[in-house]
Amino acid sequence: MREAGGNNRVKILQIGNYPPPMCGWAMQTKLVIDEIRKRGYVCDVLKINENRHVKDPSYVDVQNGPDYLYKVVRFRLRGYRINVHVNGQSKKGYLLALAALLVARFTLSSGLLSFHGGLSQHYFPRYDSRKLLWAFQLLFHVAGRIVCNSEVVRDAIVAYGVRPSKITAIASFSTRYLDFEAKPFNTEQEKFLEEHTPVFFCYVSFRPEYRLDLLRQAMADFRRHFPRTGFIWLGFPEKEMPAAEKYVQAWGKDERASLLLLGNLDHDAFLSLLTRSTAYIRTPACDGVSASVLESLALGVPVIASENGTRPRGVLTYRETDVQDLCARMSYLMENRSSVNVSLGTQEKDNVSTMADWITNDSAADQEKEMSHAI
Repeated sequence: MREAGGNNRVKILQIGNYPPPMCGWAMQTKLVIDEIRKRGYVCDVLKINENRHVKDPSYVDVQNGPDYLYKVVRFRLRGYRINVHVNGQSKKGYLLALAALLVARFTLSSGLLSFHGGLSQHYFPRYDSRKLLWAFQLLFHVAGRIVCNSEVVRDAIVAYGVRPSKITAIASFSTRYLDFEAKPFNTEQEKFLEEHTPVFFCYVSFRPEYRLDLLRQAMADFRRHFPRTGFIWLGFPEKEMPAAEKYVQAWGKDERASLLLLGNLDHDAFLSLLTRSTAYIRTPACDGVSASVLESLALGVPVIASENGTRPRGVLTYRETDVQDLCARMSYLMENRSSVNVSLGTQEKDNVSTMADWITNDSAADQEKEMSHAI
């Protein structure tokens, strides 16, 4: 089966997160799809995150498991190359990725795997579990080519017995992420920013890896020394907002007043708030090289993040489960703001173009086909 259309150029099916809502994966997917289409290729997206049931002309909806499998097979039979996105945090995500790659393999193609996240994920890397080791060995070997976001993750995938030549490390960030239109703030947001200083920006979710209880305790400890401090929590998808609101409603009056609780914002609003903040706090350690961390650094906003072994230069790191260490880093920032600013780095690569090059690389895909029997 030929993967390309009548013009001998590949057609691509992206399977992953796509806005709305906005997140790091969705942002990358959207920009890469736009770049691929600009080059004249056909590129569709099968949306598997929140709102996937909603029909919209900008993406292909997914109603359930059988519908997902049917649509993957349908696109393959129409000559599309599969590029599926996954991380090591979700069993369902793993099964969706494996199914798509097996469909590609059974239809004489080599599917592409975009592997997200770092080295502190629930199921990856897990050399201590024979079942998980086997499961990810299968996933990585079935894929024709693999892209991840850092050399550290690449080395971890190689440790599963995967050929280094089939894995490429491309950071999930680009200078294009910084092209945004400043959005005006509503009355509540503007009032909060005027009444609080410093203001810490926190992109969070109502999931265990974001350690909201730890973050809350560090906030309370820090406010004993800096009582006018404000914190912005945003990023909650629509389905998580009720739980987040219930969680915050149980707080005392002063504690609630120190928090601006928001849902999931579009990218322009996200960066507009980030640039008005004193610093960005990043709590999950499973994220690897986070795009939002690189965005913050490139915009000159200091970052305090849990240590995961892949934080870029300029980030103030703390031990992931240590409240006192996080609070100490916040205090250190306030006392040494000028010296911290000096160490902030920037990201100059256009990794959207690099990722589009990797996906549309016909010669690499042909080589993988020829080598598939040696996997």
